Amino acid sequence: MAETGIVMTILFILVSVDIVGNSLVCAIIWKNRNLRTPSHILLFNLAVADGLFALLIAPNLIVNLNSKHPEGAGGSVLCLLITGGAFAWAAALCAIYTLVAIAVERYYAVTDPYGKKRNFTRRKLKVMIAAFWIFAVIACIPSSMYMKVNNGYCYGHFPKEWTIKAYSVWYAAQVFVALFLMVMLYSRVVRTLWFESNIVANPVTSQRRGVMRVRKRVTLMAVVVSIIFGICWGTTNILSTLHTFKVFRFSKVVIAICNILILFNSTINPFVYALLSENFRQKLKEMVRFPRATVGATTELHNIEVHIARDKSNIPDVSINTTTCVSQE
Repeated sequence: MAETGIVMTILFILVSVDIVGNSLVCAIIWKNRNLRTPSHILLFNLAVADGLFALLIAPNLIVNLNSKHPEGAGGSVLCLLITGGAFAWAAALCAIYTLVAIAVERYYAVTDPYGKKRNFTRRKLKVMIAAFWIFAVIACIPSSMYMKVNNGYCYGHFPKEWTIKAYSVWYAAQVFVALFLMVMLYSRVVRTLWFESNIVANPVTSQRRGVMRVRKRVTLMAVVVSIIFGICWGTTNILSTLHTFKVFRFSKVVIAICNILILFNSTINPFVYALLSENFRQKLKEMVRFPRATVGATTELHNIEVHIARDKSNIPDVSINTTTCVSQE
């Protein structure tokens, strides 16, 4: 009972901080039009997915750790829609897809900042985010269909053993394919920003140094978020797959650790933004009624990149708005 109380306390703190922190991220981006850039719009969707995951997984954790699940027709409906947590995993999958999209956006922002065809326009982002949610919900339908109550517990009862193994492998594959793509993309981005000689060889003005500095900071933020995701989700999926194939058996302690790791992943992201993003810290201070700074980092960067884009391409500001947005913090 003492161990259950400790685990419940940790999970309650994580869920609460997760919802509050990601809600603040959404509010900051929503209230500040200069933050509605491709990278920040994707961060907004990531925060929505992380917050929804915490909100939807909480009933599953509370019921499984504290009491037996209600049975009967009402219990079955409750298991299917709420306590089973099937739709919480849809939010988790959407967060995974969004992290890959952020890696792609960072890749093009750094390696081809003025390539018009690869710009993440508002229209493309809307279609992309809608597709993420639709595909994530569809991907979770099989598990939700087989959610049933048995002996006071709500979990997936797959008709045959091979089906649960196939579903477990397919789910784990999405996580590890996403990790592979993020490693490949960010390795190229890091090499371009920090190690490639052509950056040093080219004439570097104060404006370009400012752009490069902010690009490095935004990329570092995305890389740290991805590393935390890899540690938390990678560990959990390896253990889950081993359990499914009966190589390793879950104990209550391991289940608690897995739940804490996954919740920790979505809870820590707002703190990463605040730690590594000067702009987020500034906007957070403004939201909690601290004195306002006279000039924002995003405004300065916007002016810098507009001048660079003019010099490089000699095109009007209207046609480069997506390019300038890509590298804003």
